[in-house]
Amino acid sequence: MKRMVLLITAAALTLTAAVFAGCGGQSSSAPETTAAQETTVASAVEEVKKEVNLSDLHAINYEGNDFAGAWRITEREGDTYEKFVYMFDGDSKAYLMMGTMGYCSNYQINPDIKQFAAQLAFGINGKYTYEFSEDKSSVTLTDVDTKSVTKLEKIMSFAYIPLPEKDAVIDDALVGAWADDSGGYLFFDNQGILYETQKGLIFTFYNYSAEDGKVKVKYYDPDEEHASYDYQLKDDKLTFNNYQYERVSASELP
Repeated sequence: MKRMVLLITAAALTLTAAVFAGCGGQSSSAPETTAAQETTVASAVEEVKKEVNLSDLHAINYEGNDFAGAWRITEREGDTYEKFVYMFDGDSKAYLMMGTMGYCSNYQINPDIKQFAAQLAFGINGKYTYEFSEDKSSVTLTDVDTKSVTKLEKIMSFAYIPLPEKDAVIDDALVGAWADDSGGYLFFDNQGILYETQKGLIFTFYNYSAEDGKVKVKYYDPDEEHASYDYQLKDDKLTFNNYQYERVSASELP
């Protein structure tokens, strides 16, 4: 799904809706499942049912530091980047969220000198001193170098994983985790949610439906966008959008 990620990334960089060109248009046929695969498929489905919770993949530890949670810029010199949500996991992971897409980075806090640092592509990128409101619902960041001020307000409820759709068609042979040879992963759950990540740098959650050799996906950026991709399965190999993946345990998901 590398092509899909690149197009989504370009969309976020320009703050416009993603444009999918050349998706589908190939002859496709429904994948065949051998008797040997059926055991593997059944095992993967059971693993997903018992062990995988999508909300754990980028979970927030609210018992961590004061930045833990989701935030939105309310005041800033120049653009306020209203389409973005800034999410901090309570430890060291920072995410620039746009709908169901996330761009991964890190953040650091030095409480002794009340200094915060993060490297996110938009809005928050540098070193800042910080001052929280008394109830910790807002924070003021002052750039150490430029002295420019950015104010953030905590979002009490923020969902970036879409709800499953009742009419989703699930191909059990797809259910589970898949990895390519360049650090990319796909994870198809058994209710119609697809998770995709590339090298721990970017991730996206989609609604999906799979039948007749095609996966139809829907994501939000924050507008609703659609695409369709061919897939084929053979043994524990998946060809998806012309890229090759191998089945792996869901415990390997980054």
